[in-house]
This record gives sequence, structure tokens and C-alpha cells, in this order.
Amino acid sequence: MKINKYNNIFLDRDGIINDVIFRDGEVSSPRSIDEFKFRDDFLHFAEKINKKNNVFLITNQPDIKRNLLKLDDLKVMHEKLMDILDFNEMFVCMHDDDDNCQCRKPKPGMILEAISKYNLKHKECIMIGDSSKDIKAANAASIDAFLLDTNYNKDVNFSYKIKSLVSLI
Repeated sequence: MKINKYNNIFLDRDGIINDVIFRDGEVSSPRSIDEFKFRDDFLHFAEKINKKNNVFLITNQPDIKRNLLKLDDLKVMHEKLMDILDFNEMFVCMHDDDDNCQCRKPKPGMILEAISKYNLKHKECIMIGDSSKDIKAANAASIDAFLLDTNYNKDVNFSYKIKSLVSLI
């Protein structure tokens, strides 16, 4: 399956756009500008993606709530990201699990907000993520999804695994 059949692309951030950080053996998000490094396959993907596509960022950033990431640093990271790919909009959930919000993946709130706000057709939307939370959010929003196969998500059982973002182009 190729991405060209989808007009609307939803991208997770950590693990898809930028490298994840491992802290004490656990997958984590960058907490500083120095830790924020783009993945090579994302850079190639961003160059080749069709400019007619709508592209949305859908990302959980609970380190803001946990006081482990400064909001100003997050803004700088996302400005760097906008220099690479012109997103229609960036949807960011800054809540933690105990907030029980509707936007934090695996809940579909951010995806559904974008679909509603931009009057998108579900069948024309695809989510690309690297975790079960991304896939569950896509399923709950009734859109298709791809899972980037990584060394840290081997336990996620999903039919549409990809080895690289570039393989979708």
C-alpha cells in the first residue's frame, strides 16, 4: 500500500519525525533542542511527499505537564520542523495519563478535531506512527494507519508495518 491514495497524512512526532531518546532503557521524547534530531528517512519523505497532501502533526507531549520539557523548547523544535515540512496544523496534547483528556493518544481526539476542522473524509486519511497508541488512535478515529517497524515496538501486532517512511512514497 502506498501513501498516494491518501490526501490527508497524520504523523506522530517522536520516532517518526525525530529520533526517540532512550532513558534507563525506556523510549522517551527529546527534552532539549540538542536532543531533537530528525530521522533521515523523514527528511527524504518530506522532500518527496506530494505537496497536494494535507499533513498534520499528532503528538503527545506529556513532558510539558511533567515539567521535564520547557514550552519554549517545544516551540523551537516545532519551528525547526515547520522549516522542513509545511504542516497544515500541529496538534499537541500536553496532558499526562491522569488528566483523562480526549486528546491524548490512544484516544482519537486530535485526529477527530483535525477531521472536523478541515472537513476531511475518513477514507482519505492515514496515520503514521511507531506505537500501539498511534494505531489505537487511528482505529478509534476510523482511519487507516501504518506502523513504522522499530527495534522498540516489536511487540505491537499490526498488519501494516513499514520499514521506512520512504517506502510509502
